[in-house]
Formats: sequence, C-alpha cells, structure tokens
Amino acid sequence: MEDSLIMLKGLSKFYTGGQNIVVGLNDISVSFARGELVAVTGESGSGKSTLAHVLGGILPYESGELYFQGAPTSHYDGAAWERYRRDCVSFIAQGYGILPGSTVLANVVSALRLTGVNKKEAHRKAETILKEVELWELRRRRAARLSSGQKQRLSIARALAKPAPVLIADEPTGNLDAENTEKVLRLLEEASRERLVILITHDYEAAEKYVTRRIHLQDGRITMDAPVRSERPEPRPLPEKKAVRTRGLGAYVAGLQLKARPVWCLTALLLMTLSAFGIFAFLGSFIKTLDDTDTRVYDNSAFRNGDSCRIAVVRADGEDFTPEDLEALRQLDHVKGLEPYGYILDVAYAYKEHEDYEVSFGLKKIGEDLYIQTREVVFTSTERFMKTVPREENFLTAGRLPETPLEVVAVGGEELLETTIPVYIQNRKNWGVSDYVYIEATIVGVTDQGEDLYFHEDMGRALTQYMRGRGWFFLPNYEKNLEDGYLCEAENAGYMQEKDYIWLTVSNKQDPSNPLYLRLKGAHESTCQQYLEVSPEYFEKLVETTTGDQISLFIEDYAYTDRVLKTVKNMDCLAVSPYREGAVEQDSELAAQRVRTLLIIAGALVALIVLQALVLRALFGMEMESYRLMNNMGLTCRTAQSSMLWQLLIFAVAGQLLCLGLTWLGLWKLLPADSSGALLTTGQELIRYMTAPRLLLLSAVHLGAALGAGLWLTSVLQRKIYPFAGRTGDLKWEALDKEGQR
Repeated sequence: MEDSLIMLKGLSKFYTGGQNIVVGLNDISVSFARGELVAVTGESGSGKSTLAHVLGGILPYESGELYFQGAPTSHYDGAAWERYRRDCVSFIAQGYGILPGSTVLANVVSALRLTGVNKKEAHRKAETILKEVELWELRRRRAARLSSGQKQRLSIARALAKPAPVLIADEPTGNLDAENTEKVLRLLEEASRERLVILITHDYEAAEKYVTRRIHLQDGRITMDAPVRSERPEPRPLPEKKAVRTRGLGAYVAGLQLKARPVWCLTALLLMTLSAFGIFAFLGSFIKTLDDTDTRVYDNSAFRNGDSCRIAVVRADGEDFTPEDLEALRQLDHVKGLEPYGYILDVAYAYKEHEDYEVSFGLKKIGEDLYIQTREVVFTSTERFMKTVPREENFLTAGRLPETPLEVVAVGGEELLETTIPVYIQNRKNWGVSDYVYIEATIVGVTDQGEDLYFHEDMGRALTQYMRGRGWFFLPNYEKNLEDGYLCEAENAGYMQEKDYIWLTVSNKQDPSNPLYLRLKGAHESTCQQYLEVSPEYFEKLVETTTGDQISLFIEDYAYTDRVLKTVKNMDCLAVSPYREGAVEQDSELAAQRVRTLLIIAGALVALIVLQALVLRALFGMEMESYRLMNNMGLTCRTAQSSMLWQLLIFAVAGQLLCLGLTWLGLWKLLPADSSGALLTTGQELIRYMTAPRLLLLSAVHLGAALGAGLWLTSVLQRKIYPFAGRTGDLKWEALDKEGQR
C-alpha cells in the first residue's frame, strides 16, 4: 500500500529456551495505514502480543523486514529504536502499564516530558487530555488507588498524550466491565481519526462496531485479514513534531521514581547512611592508624613531659612572648589551654607519699660510736609535671587563687582547703636523680578541672629563668628572718667564704647595670645545690617578670596536632609536638600490630563496598518494572541510566549528610558530657581526625563506591530492559526522518 505507515514483509520472530526454539511470528506480511483501527485477534499463544511488541519496537525480530514510513528498520541501531519508541509509538500495555506509585497527573505528564515537551506545556496538555477521559478530578490520586476502568482510561490518556502516529493497545479491555469497555473503545476510535490504532483483543465482539479491519493470527501466522468497514474518513493531521529536548530528563525521571516510592526511598537512604557510617569508620580508622607515633617508644631526653596534647612554641625571632602573643595563641581553634611558662612543664613534682615517693630513715656513722639519723626520699613516680594556675574564669570551685609560690590550687573538694602538703620538685633534666627542692605548700583553692596541683605564676617565673640558664633557682621564703634576705645550704657551695657567709654576685633584673652582691647564710631542706631561698623583696629583683621565650599549648586531642602546628607556624612561630618529636624508636611488636590492623581495616572496607553494591542491586531490581513501563513510553536507555545514577548520587549525598549530622548529634550533643565507653571514645577520636580534605576524601570514596555500583546497575538495566541498546546499524535516524517527511 502506498499510504502504509507500517509494513511487514516476511517477518519472523523466534524465542529460544535451552535447546528449544518457539515460533512467535512466522513469515508475516501485512501493512497498516494511518486512520485505521485494526483489531488483531487469536487464541492465547497465537502471537498477538508478540506482534504488538515487535510493532512497538520493544522486541527485536530475527528475519524479514519491518518498514516504517517506507524505510526499512532492520539496520536500526539501538539509538534509532529508542527514538522510534519515543517519537513514533504510543503503547498501552496489557495490565494497564501505568506507574502505580505516581499520581494520575504525573503519569500523563511523564509521557509528554519523555518526548521533550517542557514542563509548562506538558501540564497544559495533560489537563486537556485528563478532562477528555474524565480523570481530571482524580489528578492527585496515586494510580494504584484507581479502579480498573480508571486505570485503563489513564493508560489511554497517557498514550494519547504522545503525538505519535502509531497507538498500540494490547488487551486494553481485558479486565473491564461492559460500561468501561465501551468508554475505552470509543476513546480508541476517536484516536484512530488521526493515527494508526492497533488493538490486540480477545473480545472481538465488543470491538467489532468500532474497528475498521480485523486480522486473525494462529500459530504465528495470519489466517485472516479482512476489512470490517469499507468507508474510512481521511485522517486528521497530527500535531507538528517539535525538536526533542532531552536535557535534564535523567534528573526528571529520577525525581519521578523517588516520589513514587517513599518506603523504597527510606530504605535506600538508610542503606547509604549505614554505608557512609561504615566507610567513614573504616577509612577514618585507616587514616588514624597511618600515624605510627603510638607504635614508638617515647624518649624523654629532649622533653621530659611527653603529653600527646602538648605543643611547645617559641617565637621565630627568639624574643620573649608578649601578652598580645599569648592571647592570640590562646584563641586558636582546638586549643583548650596555654601554659605561659613553658619550661615548667618539664619539671616533675611529687606530693603523695607511697604513691609518688617513699621516705626511708637510717643511721650514718660520723665518728667512733657516734651516729646521726638520716632521712632519704626515694621517688617512685615522675609522671606529675608542674603547671601554673590558668587564667580562666570560673576555674575555681571554692577558695581563692594562690598569692605566693607556697600556695597552690588542688583538684578535689572543699575539705582540702587550708591543708598543708609536702611538695618535692624534681628537675631530672638539670639535677641529679636524687636532687629535689622541698616546699610546704598550702592549698588555698580547689577546682574540678584537670588533675593534681596548680602553682603560682612566681614558681613559673623562677623555674623559667633558671632553666634558660640565667641564674639560680630562686624562691621567696615568707617565714624565716633572713639577715640580708638570702638563705642557702652553704656546705660545698664552692664560693669564697668570709666568716659565716658566702658572697655571690647576681644580676639585678630591675637594674641590670647594678649587680647585687648576695650574702648567703644558713641551710634549707632541699638537696639541690642550685636552689636559693630569698626574701620576697629580693625575689622581685632577682627574677625576671617575663614568661620567657617558650610557651606550651594544650590542644583538645592529639588528632588536632597537625592543624594547630600549621596554624601556629603561620603566626611567625616555631612549634613542635614533644610527644611526636620524642617518639623515635620503633616498637617492632606494636609496628607489626599496626600493619595487621591496616590490613584488616582495608579488607573490611572492600567487603563493605561489595556488600553495598549487592544490596543496591537488589533494591534497584525493584525499579526494573518501572523502567520497563517507561521504556514502552519512550524512555531511552541513556536517560534511564542517567536517572539511576542521579538517584544514587542523591542517596549518597543525603546519606553522608545524615551520617555526619547523626554522628555530630550523637557524639557531641545528645550524650551526657561525662559519657564514656570504647565506642564513644573511638567515634570521637575519628571525628577529631577529620580535617576538611580528609572529609572530602571519605566523601569521594563513599560517592565513588556508590557510583561504581551504579555503573554495574546501569549495565544490568541495559541488559534486562533495553534489548536493542547494544545493537549497531548503518541506517541513521535522520535519514528515516527525512524519508518520512516527504
């Protein structure tokens, strides 16, 4: 026929299953013209649905030829078949073929959007068509909640929305009562006035008065092809076809899928949130374990105090710190405290007998049958290091701040106030093992912050000056009446003696041009030869008021070390982590354990990514039917794959944000401040290690794992839903378009 729209010549379709071959269509030759309503009848298994799917471009054929608008289709590639389904065929599938989770309006709009109609125009046309099929009042109802007749009318409305020249209806009245069957057939008759309508039906009697032609199939062959009505009005012209806009269709289809399945979306979001937790935990642990400092043995030859949260800082120009410098450093992120007298942190002290030290007594022979009692202090712990009272509001819980070096603040309750305790100060870096400075300190304040004792800043001044090599270790004595204000253990001092005195020349810090000549007399209970007790008045003349050229910062956690070091170095200062600098010798057992841990974490991370891919495969397998329906509507393979990747991207990003939000709330806000536990501690440590670049790395790995699974899913989608997708051909669609427009 010269005016044929579709023509088949010797077309055959076969199905293979194992070693068996089943004939679907056997050497079919027939033609169809626009303006016809052709009823295709036959028994079940006769080939009716196979013919519908071949004509609709859903199933490939094995032999013969299918001509569309006079051009052969056997040379179509996958893209050409997709454009054929999108632009040339509207398909009403057996069992309605609508999107059950989407609304009535969304079902019709989607058919238009997939053909490239913009959003505004698609809604306008959908309103017109839904009013024609009497479904406009139900436009916001989900399709799954419609009656059978309403579903079928919706299926027809969606097919009519596409300005395609071919409408194929596969058993559209199979599940309808007589009244709804009549409505559907009248709609199809009206549609045939401007397009070719092929009606696959098992109830020919109901359709007979509407059809123009009947074709009967048996065993895949045409056994009858007869006109029912000879008169056929000239078909009305179809609306002019506009250029198709496919940009953004992938995101649109993704949104359509997400809106249709709220429970499915929550499940997918939960999966991606859990996988984000897993990847953040495993990869975060891997990053944390890469720092091998904790596998090394600390060497305290440089810094006696190897607190992992301590950062020692000096100015790059070597000058002393100013109050402005200290305030700027105190305000840095992740800094929880600052010790302005940095040298004091390497000086140990002991004050708890039987815990820090032991006292033993003995006899020393000094002559024939003459002995004196001796007292020896043996230190059993050097883990307490001195620190001055911090300059913070609300530091004290009771009492007052120290006013002299012989007063301290202790951690504990109010019962400690006004008690006097022995304190042994040890400088193992400069003194002998058994040397110490002994003071009797009075507890004048208590706090609940930190641990042990806090000393007056004059103690920091004195030790800082001494450890910088600028004189003796001076401390004021407030009890003894000193003749010239000085007191020391004169024995073996090594200085020129005049009568009962030792003379010592020292620098006057208040007036450096006028040195002081100290007259030393007496003894103290300390064993350090470089320690002098002086009057408070002379203490101010002998000891500098500056905090010195070294301070120490205390950070919230060791994980922040690199960040704080980088910030401090940008402030024209030099900074080191004593803990890191002292961890020089590798512990082979700890190092081996670290390697094993890294391997376990890496294995767990790979297993998690594989498990995520498998679960995603199962989840997105539930979407395949929707994609199959949209494939019949004209959804291209590339757009379908793009929509799947869009969904994975949305779930991955939302899962990451939810993971981070829940982690932050759980670890820092919802749990009590005094909460403890291995899981909590580990979680907080990992969060602290997460710098912005590391968070981006974790996010990229999680996103990459999701998109990697997405590539696998898109290949499954192509294989299951798009049998033509991989087909290549030598006939371009543009050539077909030109041929059809002649």
